[in-house]
Amino acid sequence: MTQLLNFCCVPSGMRMLWFLGAAVLFAPVRVSAQADSSRALAPQALRALLANASERNVLPRSLISFTAQVESEISVLVRREEGTEAAALVEQVASQLRWNRTGFFDQHVVGYRAQQTGANVSMLSVFQTGWLNPVLYGNRLRIRSGTQRSSSRGRAPSRSAGTDTVPAVHPLAQDRERYYRYTGGDTIVIMRAGDRVIPIAHVRVQPRTDLTEAVVLFDGEMDLDASRGTLVRLRGYFVRANAPRRGLVASLGEAVAFVEYENGERLGAYWLPVTQRIELQASFPGLGDGRAVVRIVSRFSQMNVNDTVLDARTLAVADSLRPLARRRLSYAAADSLGSFRAWQTDVGALSVGMHSDDFNDIGPDRWRSTGAPRVDYTVPRASDVFHFNRVEGVYTGTGLKWSLRDAAPGVVVRANAGWAWNEGTARGRLSVERKRGNTTLELRSGRSLDNTNDFRVPLDSGNTFGALFGSQDPYDYVDRRSATVAAVHTTGARRFLTRVEFGVADDRYRPAVYVRGPFGGAAYRENRRVDAGGYLRSAALVEWHPDFSAEFAKPGVGARLSYERGDGTLAWQRAEARVTARQLFGPFVALARADVGAVLGARIPPQQLFELGRFQNLPGYEDKEFAGSRAAVLRATLQYTSPFYRQPVRVGRFLLPALAPGMSVGVQSGWADAPTAAARSSLARLGAPIDTTLLASWAPVARPTDGIRASLTAGLRLFSGGVFVGATRKVDQAAPWSALITFGQQW
Repeated sequence: MTQLLNFCCVPSGMRMLWFLGAAVLFAPVRVSAQADSSRALAPQALRALLANASERNVLPRSLISFTAQVESEISVLVRREEGTEAAALVEQVASQLRWNRTGFFDQHVVGYRAQQTGANVSMLSVFQTGWLNPVLYGNRLRIRSGTQRSSSRGRAPSRSAGTDTVPAVHPLAQDRERYYRYTGGDTIVIMRAGDRVIPIAHVRVQPRTDLTEAVVLFDGEMDLDASRGTLVRLRGYFVRANAPRRGLVASLGEAVAFVEYENGERLGAYWLPVTQRIELQASFPGLGDGRAVVRIVSRFSQMNVNDTVLDARTLAVADSLRPLARRRLSYAAADSLGSFRAWQTDVGALSVGMHSDDFNDIGPDRWRSTGAPRVDYTVPRASDVFHFNRVEGVYTGTGLKWSLRDAAPGVVVRANAGWAWNEGTARGRLSVERKRGNTTLELRSGRSLDNTNDFRVPLDSGNTFGALFGSQDPYDYVDRRSATVAAVHTTGARRFLTRVEFGVADDRYRPAVYVRGPFGGAAYRENRRVDAGGYLRSAALVEWHPDFSAEFAKPGVGARLSYERGDGTLAWQRAEARVTARQLFGPFVALARADVGAVLGARIPPQQLFELGRFQNLPGYEDKEFAGSRAAVLRATLQYTSPFYRQPVRVGRFLLPALAPGMSVGVQSGWADAPTAAARSSLARLGAPIDTTLLASWAPVARPTDGIRASLTAGLRLFSGGVFVGATRKVDQAAPWSALITFGQQW
């Protein structure tokens, strides 16, 4: 049987990323850091340090030019409200960089490859004239136009015709004191460069508040070589002082571009780029506390300084205030892009260890944990504002977030509520959380419609699009009232996450109110039955690398172990384990994921059973065809990307990731068993009518697999793995091939 196009089954979290991703294209530029003012220099000493650094920041007369190899990684991510990041697109770009002191700057792309989990627009569509900053010398910095954050009302600064940059006052400019105030200046770290010891001084830079002119300024921090006064790092953001008031759409959310520029010493005389990071983040409180993130990390290597000869007349007029000519971004021939092999890192490796929360200390006030208490109209997830399923029909809601911040550090109170219009039911949650360091304590209660699907992929919290427009709602739901106290602890850079919960809950059954979608389509399945009753609930979870998943574009290995039990009218114990991996081997990408689980009890609630089928990890079978109290799923895919058509595809003014066709072969195997009388009775109740007197004549809606079931998929991967066109078939029995088209890294 030919399968339907599976775009409708894309998780709602991914759809939020695509929606928010458009907004991030208009983000301003930010950068960050905080000074330790406890050991700040005296004002006179700080002025002397800055005066020396300003003299050193003039473009050295002996610095004529340089060339370099640059490897950049451009990632598109979604950050969930609890901090989990998932990479939807990772593009890797190799460039040859040329610069000279006349303002000439050329970025020539010689290599390109990408991995993605859906049909996304290439970020090269946004940065069509490059994203690198060649030098940090001079009285003015050249930054991309439209990337400044407005600070107040007024006229925006103009930019020279024919350029794509605007001048920003350098925090080490000769006229700096007219625009900035400085604090700090203490030595925070000691670096070593060969035999030389370099003390690094940390200075906080903030725009003055008494400015009346329209000008672009820097807000953040500088790290200076305290012995020589040279600039080592800039971390912060650029702001347009006295800029016009933001428009209505912009005022509904926050869009910020953080930057972090790090220099290294070259030839013992020049400080030139080593790494650069730009991070665009966008959030819309009305659509949830998640963020769309575009992260660009660049590493410079093989730098050759003064490799160009300029005549004396040209050198006489070249200085750091000369406007840059329009920056050039050019591409090698298509066959050269496809044949590039001199990659220094794997796709996704440059940004390992980075997180969007790295910049929270200087982000918009709504993202910060310090300051005066504030109230925001927001909800945890976009689905709390609007969603649709066959049980509730149309659901709309709203919420509040009260951050006490300095009044009660780390304490946040959330409340959200909504109405299921077709079902006629109110649902919502109230929570109080307190964060200290890497530990969060949380108390929450509410009524929700939870889905009971098993072994789900990250960000899979429902399928509004498919349910509404395609009558595809492959979930089952339980009406749950609960009150829980939880503790969450993270270790290191989110290397480990541990969660412990205790509380009370009550489960109830709700029938579907829709037979099929409002816009037509096949009939829905009836919502499967649950056992009703209350219970004490306890649970524990340990995750290793919670931000890694085989379903998303960043390579790595992750694992998860969970335990849950209920004691009361409903009583059971349930344990699950998961291992997931994604690894690149040259043109090959290997993905694997293994899940195993078991539920025990004298009377197992049907909502705790494991269910497998077409949309539950076995694409060659019917929806939730199998179920049991014990289950295991093993999935593996090997993808090969050919060397053909690896250049980005231009469609009008936009670029799509390279077509990059390649073969993909995968196997999905699953096993479910019901070895006890309690398990078999639970299977029977899974589809039983409410009148249990008819139970003896009722045929179960799902059954054990009677051994290992497996599906094979084979076909073409297009657009760097984002689209699969092929077929699937059962391999444990004679069966025909069925057409299969999926978007994303679906198995």
